[in-house]
Amino acid sequence: MTTKGQDLHVNPEYPEDLPYRKILDHGFVALIDVMGTDASIVQAARVSYGKGTKTMRTDKALIGYLMRHAHNTPLEMVEFKFLMRIPLFIARQVIRHRTASVNEYSARYSVVPDRFFVPPLGAISSQDHVNRQGRTDLLRELAEQAPEREDPCAYLSGEKAILVNEEGVGIARAALLVHEHRAAFAGAPEALPSETYVQCADRLLGLFPQRKAELEGLQALYRENNERCYALYQRFLEQGVAREIARCVLPLSMYTEWYWKIDLHNLLHFLRLRMDSHAQLEVRALAEAMATFVKPQVPFVWEAFEEHRVRGTILSAPEMDALRPVDDATRREVLVGLFERGFQRLRLKEFCRKLDIDERIVDELWPPGAKQ
Repeated sequence: MTTKGQDLHVNPEYPEDLPYRKILDHGFVALIDVMGTDASIVQAARVSYGKGTKTMRTDKALIGYLMRHAHNTPLEMVEFKFLMRIPLFIARQVIRHRTASVNEYSARYSVVPDRFFVPPLGAISSQDHVNRQGRTDLLRELAEQAPEREDPCAYLSGEKAILVNEEGVGIARAALLVHEHRAAFAGAPEALPSETYVQCADRLLGLFPQRKAELEGLQALYRENNERCYALYQRFLEQGVAREIARCVLPLSMYTEWYWKIDLHNLLHFLRLRMDSHAQLEVRALAEAMATFVKPQVPFVWEAFEEHRVRGTILSAPEMDALRPVDDATRREVLVGLFERGFQRLRLKEFCRKLDIDERIVDELWPPGAKQ
């Protein structure tokens, strides 16, 4: 079936005049505008701030302090505005955050373009019985079943390869589960984790022809349904049905576009949730693409965000009780270990307060005024 001389679902129209990143099959994220930098956050936190009175190191430390203690208001001084094209079923997840200003393409005013999401083979998987709202990990499943080859693995010494690329570079089971290894194996260091996941899952399916054929059949059904729904939509329009009611036959795979403006505090909350490995693969692709624009704009914030929000966690009272050092010797050993990792006296005292340890032990180990 063709539309306006083009094959259905081949209608990219990417915004070449904007910095953008492609996601999924026809989607993108484009950066429209940014208001503020790391300095804007520092300025708001200090209220009265004279340029040149503080060092970059001091600014970085302050941003780290704000992130550790969840002092989020200064982060709201920075805003990002994006233009996105995403499938409706992902847009409905994004809009649930309710913290952005959004203006969406209107199917009441305009005819919907022939753009619909069709999942790649590497993204079609069965229902997960543990995570009841998600799918099973297809890449892990295929990697565990794939036979080993004699080729050596380039990323884990002593491991045998299960896939080998065109350059003869091998990758093993365990290496497939690490994005950096997958990206190097694929020769695409700038690829997003979700992109390398799908690419390697697609490659592994080549080792399982029957499974691949089954998924190709399912993929054809996705495409067939999109074409059928769009043909019915066009028929309604040709018969004079109003656009606002003709659109109701279109599926959730239809792409929509919107402008999305949000402050940095709420943006980081969105990214922390939607880049998580438990988030849906397609929304992770969106969040990862957005992150590529955020990181260079506020590098100090991003470093603190990764340290305290992405790789950090929150513990319950029983968990802290279980982890709290029970004797003085162990407490000293833990504090010395943190000191050797770069923690200064104030950070060490913060750590003591978190676990309800008498912080005077820090003064005993490193007396005030003594060289650290």
